Amino acid sequence: MAGVLSGQRRPRRDLMLALLDVFGVPDTHIGSWASAWERVVAGQPDEIDVDSDSISEAADEYDIWRFPENEPVIITCGQIPDVMSSHVSATDPRDPDYVELLKYADPDALVHLFGHIRALNPAHDVKYSTADDMQPADYSSHLVVIGGSDFNLLTRDMFSTLQLPVKMPLRSPEAEWLGFEVVDGDEIRRFAPILDDAYGSQILHEDVVLFFRGVNPVDRRRTITICAGLYARGTLAAAQCLTDPLVGPANQAYLRTKVGDNRHFGFIARAFVINGRVALPDLTIPGLCLYEWTRPE
Repeated sequence: MAGVLSGQRRPRRDLMLALLDVFGVPDTHIGSWASAWERVVAGQPDEIDVDSDSISEAADEYDIWRFPENEPVIITCGQIPDVMSSHVSATDPRDPDYVELLKYADPDALVHLFGHIRALNPAHDVKYSTADDMQPADYSSHLVVIGGSDFNLLTRDMFSTLQLPVKMPLRSPEAEWLGFEVVDGDEIRRFAPILDDAYGSQILHEDVVLFFRGVNPVDRRRTITICAGLYARGTLAAAQCLTDPLVGPANQAYLRTKVGDNRHFGFIARAFVINGRVALPDLTIPGLCLYEWTRPE
């Protein structure tokens, strides 16, 4: 903090936004501050006149969530176990107030990605489903898999099928630990969330998130994308970190420089949770991107 206030080093995006709030900067000015911060991160002079239309067109051209024309896309989530949802009457199809979306394990991430993908691909057939309700033909779509291996069996299967360098133990009371495990050469690295017990409840301070894009093993013309966290807040961060209007463009630009033409790549990053709200990881900030990999296909 002292280095930031003295001008010796650049603030993190989340710290800058917190300082703006403390100093009472009006909400209408936040966008200008955020744009200036992004220009500094990108190495552009602050006085440059940025053409917002050209930036938008460039983002559209390279957006990782833009799919080839006339190719189907399906977003799939895990399903809340009956033991967890049975006390909510609206999850029973026989109930007059039945709400189908209540059975989805990660509705926040689902709603966000469905809207974003539909907006970028208006002519596409974009569907969503629980992993349990997937039909055989659905697996030949561009697959977007949301959630960890505890609720989403498709995530669990794809970790093995795609030979990812990442393991994700099931979240259960019997588990020795919770997090992502990476085999990096002869070294095994572990990345775990940070929780605290307060007033008899667990408080999540930091989650660990995974983003992966690869070739769909069922149909190699299509892709598979996995967005997962150890907890729901982390899964939402994985879904939003490349779509957010503030950090999304910088994160996508960062990935393009790292990935090149590889069709198989992924990263693990840390996401802070502040008062129940998740702060999206900015991959350009040292220390937030914990592990990344690419593999030619």
